Amino acid sequence: MRIGVFCPNWVGDSVMALPFLTACKQENPESTLLVICKSWVAPIFENNPFVDGIVSFEKKDLSGYRSTHSSGQSLRALDLDYFYLLSDSFRSAYLANKSESIQRIGYPGQGRSGFLTQIIPRPIRKIHRTEQYLGLLNRYSGEINLELSSIQLFDEEKSWAKDQLNQLGFLKPIAFFPFSVASSRSIPQIKALEIVEKTTEPIVVFGGKGDQERAEILVSASPKKNIVTVAGHYNLRESMALISECKGAIASDSGLGHISLNLGVPTVSLFGAGDSDITRPLGDISRIINENVECSPCLKNKCDNRDDPLLCLNEVRPDLPWEVLNELLGKTNPNGG
Repeated sequence: MRIGVFCPNWVGDSVMALPFLTACKQENPESTLLVICKSWVAPIFENNPFVDGIVSFEKKDLSGYRSTHSSGQSLRALDLDYFYLLSDSFRSAYLANKSESIQRIGYPGQGRSGFLTQIIPRPIRKIHRTEQYLGLLNRYSGEINLELSSIQLFDEEKSWAKDQLNQLGFLKPIAFFPFSVASSRSIPQIKALEIVEKTTEPIVVFGGKGDQERAEILVSASPKKNIVTVAGHYNLRESMALISECKGAIASDSGLGHISLNLGVPTVSLFGAGDSDITRPLGDISRIINENVECSPCLKNKCDNRDDPLLCLNEVRPDLPWEVLNELLGKTNPNGG
């Protein structure tokens, strides 16, 4: 049996999809399981013991009708028996249809039902996104295997990360992810500065290339001597390796917060615009800060609160993330060793 899984386009969603891959392979241990995804999330699935291969597409490969049609036809060579769609987009269903997979399984919506051979009814109650993905296998609460659904780093990547941090003079720093793809979920610069000033811990600021300038401004504005930015300096695999060597993490509602927790790093995430019941990082060493202001969660990518922009994040006391993280670190390492 050959199974294709079209994974989500966003980093955080792809991390939340890992338990689906685990469950799918466990239910079909003799199958060949292939991840189909955008190139920028492919590193999340590398070295995964439940994944037999990765087929990745660049943005241009799925940017219009002709390119999507051609990319879908290229998947025919995979000879898929099953094609699971974790993405809810019309484009992903069209891609699956053109692959000529025997079974194409997904949720309805966006006029794509005609491309599916098995339409799974959407859950009536609100559930976490990981549960939603597992719903395509008819598996829900109580069956999420987080332990076997971790990002797998190579030993040489871990060694490289330790060397990089040693060169910075940092031993087990705190990772800070103030940025998000959506501006409504990014920690405001002033608030981020207030947060980093509330600790003596060494801090490494992470982010993508688009966050590089803001990260540099944040670091230069801080009077702290033991804070550096690596935002935009490393690729995703390298960033994940560096994050894995951190003692803890403070995150915006972002993909990096999902990554740090998945890698076993105690993580405190600040939520506001997003619904933490649906997209919070899942795990015992995860904590959420949510001030639950009147307009939250708005589920918007851009804050439209003109009277008090980003109220949901500005209401957070700058010392609160550290209080929560220190409590979490104490529980995960009670002897302080």
